[in-house]
Amino acid sequence: IQLVVFPTGADSVSSVGEVSVQRGGSVTIPCSYEDSYKTHVKYWCRGSDWFTCSTTVRTDFPQKKDEVSIRDDPDQRVFTVTINNLKPGVSDYYWCCVEINFHPDDGKKVSLSVTEGAPTVNKVSAQRGGSVTIPCSYDNIYQQHEKYWCRGSDWSSCTTIVRTDSPQKKDEVSIRDDPDQRVFIVTMNNLKTGNSGYYWCGVEISRGSAVGTRVSLSVTEGVSTANTMAVQRGGSVTIPCFYDNIFKTHVKFWCRGSDWSSCTPIVRTDSPKISSEVSIRDDPDHRVFIVTMNNLKTGDSGYYWCGVEISRGSAVGTWVYLSVNEDDEEGGNNEKQRLFGLGLSALLLIIIIITWKVWDKHSEYLLMQTVYK
Repeated sequence: IQLVVFPTGADSVSSVGEVSVQRGGSVTIPCSYEDSYKTHVKYWCRGSDWFTCSTTVRTDFPQKKDEVSIRDDPDQRVFTVTINNLKPGVSDYYWCCVEINFHPDDGKKVSLSVTEGAPTVNKVSAQRGGSVTIPCSYDNIYQQHEKYWCRGSDWSSCTTIVRTDSPQKKDEVSIRDDPDQRVFIVTMNNLKTGNSGYYWCGVEISRGSAVGTRVSLSVTEGVSTANTMAVQRGGSVTIPCFYDNIFKTHVKFWCRGSDWSSCTPIVRTDSPKISSEVSIRDDPDHRVFIVTMNNLKTGDSGYYWCGVEISRGSAVGTWVYLSVNEDDEEGGNNEKQRLFGLGLSALLLIIIIITWKVWDKHSEYLLMQTVYK
């Protein structure tokens, strides 16, 4: 017979007191326990009242039920409970519990709140060689917490890539937090098909405890735009930017800057469609938008981006390097040298002809003098 009583409040079992997660996200809650509980069964139950809480999962059986799973790590003296795909109806009080035979069970109360919040995009499609910016929103109580981006289909075992403390950048991936807007931004550049997979926007609550939202990234082969273009000063260029079928109705834009995450928009397919000498036109039937730049100057040289807006703060894009060259000075100099050479040759020819004429007249005069003598 199992005897269950309200815990005395001792620190033999401890956990976070309060957790807030946005709808659709996931949470991992660590429940630490004292060394004497290493071999005991642990469980997770729901209900504000310890006497009547309903057991959901246990470390013996069942270890998983619907979106809830439990895992024990005796070496670290902690068991973790993971809840995925959270809905507002999941908000409630829960208990981290340790079963003690013939004695009162021990436990710690946890308050879980699932909020609506600003949802993170759940699915992103980008073309190979392009870039993507993913906004990860979080609740106000996590403004000062560390955020991270990890990869893996399973939230509880995903591999961390970048963090807002360190490293903030790794290879082609970077992370930046904006506490005022309660969002952190993940940017991935130079995408490869091998980058396709599941990723997680994570917020660290305390040791071993975190909340997160899953993002599915699909990198397609697609048709990429030309990455390098060279144009003469004063000329024009038309750049085609191809995109996937799922983005036919999305807003497209053209921006400038070497860094995708901070490039400056110039024109958009909603507004403005024309800015000075730059214009943009979308052709959804052919899944391409066209950017035209006229009367180019050498100062227009630099990196630009074909961008497609997915949602608030989220976009995919492909970079283009534009090189605007001066007129061919070397060719002009060669032409000048050629003309100078022709002029000099003509002058020499005239001098030779005149000299020959003078010499011929002089020779004729000498001959006549000889005859008269």
